[in-house]
Amino acid sequence: MDKGQSPMIRKFIAQFSSGDVIDSVFLVQSKELRTTKNGSLYIQTQLADRTGVIDARMWDASSRLFESLNNEAFLRIKGKTEIYQNRMQLIINTISKADQTEIKLSDYLPSTEKNIDHMFSELKTIFSSIKQPHLKKLTDLFFDDKGFCKSFCSAPAAVQYHHAFLGGLLEHTLSVAQLGVKIAPLYPTLNRDLLICGILLHDIGKITELCYERNLHYSDEGQLLGHLISGIQIVDEKAKQVGGFPKTLLDLLKHMILSHHGEYEWGSPKLPMTVEALALHYLDNLDAKIHAFNKAIANDKDTQDNWTGFNKMFERKLFKTSANFTA
Repeated sequence: MDKGQSPMIRKFIAQFSSGDVIDSVFLVQSKELRTTKNGSLYIQTQLADRTGVIDARMWDASSRLFESLNNEAFLRIKGKTEIYQNRMQLIINTISKADQTEIKLSDYLPSTEKNIDHMFSELKTIFSSIKQPHLKKLTDLFFDDKGFCKSFCSAPAAVQYHHAFLGGLLEHTLSVAQLGVKIAPLYPTLNRDLLICGILLHDIGKITELCYERNLHYSDEGQLLGHLISGIQIVDEKAKQVGGFPKTLLDLLKHMILSHHGEYEWGSPKLPMTVEALALHYLDNLDAKIHAFNKAIANDKDTQDNWTGFNKMFERKLFKTSANFTA
């Protein structure tokens, strides 16, 4: 940099306008070498930062260039934005490996917009209301574990579909807990303490299933076991520290973790067979689906259409403007 020259201010994806000249480092979500109809090669990629994702293409590419990039998580991109079919895209002029000294992880990994300390305090307040002595002791052991608390507050809840950001696990768990608190009085047959404890622990395996040091991805344990099995193991280890924990009560709690996906095709090894497990499944699914629905609308770049494009998760288009019809 020349003496007296100001450093370049980074422009994030959410700030892009058509015709912007871009020279930045991006997190690579996907990258493919494709062939056009006339046989020439081009690179198709999805680039991300903490504000969003943009499709990008580099025409007249080569297999040598593509292979030289290997599995780089970050790439330096120079190019220009344009509107194509009512969506913003980036046409790449040059693409290269990033200088690691330029990478500031907070620019790339999305984080919760809510206050971590406030959310965690609210969550602790909810779980302090548990009265059953063994469940209360179990939750106290988790909240007294500083390593667990740090991981729980930092971890995402997913890699892609819902709450896929730092602090996402805490935000999702708090939302489900708030739902549990509201519905418990409406259904007297629900064991409130068991429901609330199950909500705290249902996704606890994600602290080992997911990695988020450089980007969001699955750990080896996550790929091999998944968060349901990991969650059972974590709960078993903590429950050993609670003297006289009733076996049936522990089985009921672990059943909630194993069955909370609700369907075999959704990766649940057991279907919900208690009313608490059933409630957990639907509350968990409700929060995840509404969050994913809102995210799909927020990320849709076509501001002229009332509908999103076809959404793979929901297998339909989504109507974007129902919130406009208020009294």
